Amino acid sequence: MITLFYICSSIYFLILILLTLGILFQKVPVSKTLKNISVIVSAKNEEKNIGKLLEALISQDYPKNNYEIIVVDDRSDDDTYKIIRQFEKLHDNLTSLQIFQEDKNLKGKKGAISKAISVSKYDILAFTDADCKPDKLWLSILNEHFTSKVDFVAGYSFLTFKSKFFSYLKNLERAALFAVISGSFGLGWKISCTGGNMAYRKQIFEQANGFSGIGHIRSGDDDLLLQKMRKFIRKIRFMFSPNSHVISSGNDKTNDKIQQETRRGSKWRYYTSEIKLLTLFVFLYYLFFALFIIYFIFGSISTSLFITLLAIKILPEFLILLSFLIKIKKTKLLSLFPIIELIYIPYFIIFGLKGTFGKYKWKQ
Repeated sequence: MITLFYICSSIYFLILILLTLGILFQKVPVSKTLKNISVIVSAKNEEKNIGKLLEALISQDYPKNNYEIIVVDDRSDDDTYKIIRQFEKLHDNLTSLQIFQEDKNLKGKKGAISKAISVSKYDILAFTDADCKPDKLWLSILNEHFTSKVDFVAGYSFLTFKSKFFSYLKNLERAALFAVISGSFGLGWKISCTGGNMAYRKQIFEQANGFSGIGHIRSGDDDLLLQKMRKFIRKIRFMFSPNSHVISSGNDKTNDKIQQETRRGSKWRYYTSEIKLLTLFVFLYYLFFALFIIYFIFGSISTSLFITLLAIKILPEFLILLSFLIKIKKTKLLSLFPIIELIYIPYFIIFGLKGTFGKYKWKQ
C-alpha cells in the first residue's frame, strides 16, 4: 500500500509542477488592435448589486463606440429590471432584455445568455455576473489578450466578505482553483473556468452548437461550455493583471455557501472522461492521504515516512499557489496557507461526495 501511495504522490507532484510551469511560462499576448466587444450579463433578483455593476461597465476605460452592454433580466421579482431600464435610458450602448419563463431546454442562466448572444452585434463576447464589479481596465486587458488566434480568455475574480479572516481563507481556496485553471491554460488544456470573468468568440459558441447537450443542466454555462467548445478553440489565455480582476460579493449565509459548493461538485458527472479521471484521481489521493494521517496518528507508520510523503504533497501545492499569487499580486493570502492545508482535504472530499450524490438548491 505504501508503494502505491508513493506512486500516487509522485503523479500528484508531477501534475502540480506541470501546472506551475504553465503559470510561469504562459506568454501574455498583447494586441493593440481595438476590437468590438459585447458584454453580456444575466441578472435575477439583483437589485442590491446591479447598479454597481452597470456603473462599472459604463465607466470602462474603453471607447464607448467599441462595446455594447446587454443585460438580461431573468425572471426577477424585485426592482432589478427597473434599475436596468433607468441606466438604459441614459446610455446608448446599453440594451435590456427580459425573460419571463424558463425554457426547459435552457436551464439556469443559459436561456438568458443565449437570448443575449442572439442579439449581440460583435464577435467577442465578454461575460460577468450581476453581483460582480470589474476593474475599469477590464475590457482593455481583454482586448489585449484577443490576438487573431486567441478564441477564449478568462481571468481572476476576488470575493469579499464581512469577515476579513474568512475573506482571506475563501480567496486562498479559490486561488488554488484559479491556479489550476491558469496553469492548464498555459499548457493548452481546456479544463475549467468561471463565468464571472471570461470571454470567447461568438463563432466558437456557434460552432459548438451553443448549449445543446448541456442546456438541461442548471449550472455549467462556463466550465461545461468550455469543455464543449474546446475542440474548436485555437488558443486560450488567462489574464493575470490586477487590472483584469473582477470583485464579487461573497454570500455570508452559511447555508448558501454550502449550496454553492454543492453545486460546484454536482457538475463532475457531466465532465469529459479525461477530466473525470483527473479529478477522481485527486479525490482518491486525498482520501488515501486522510487515511495515511490516521495511520500516522495511531503509530502504524514512521515519522520519517510521514514527513517525506507530506513534503511531496505540500511542496508543489505551495509552489503553484505562490506562482499564481505573485502573478496576480495577492501574496498576502499565503499567510493562511497552513490552515488551508489542514481543512482542504476534508472540504474537498465532503463537497465532492455531496455534490455527486446529494441535492442542492439553486440560488433564488
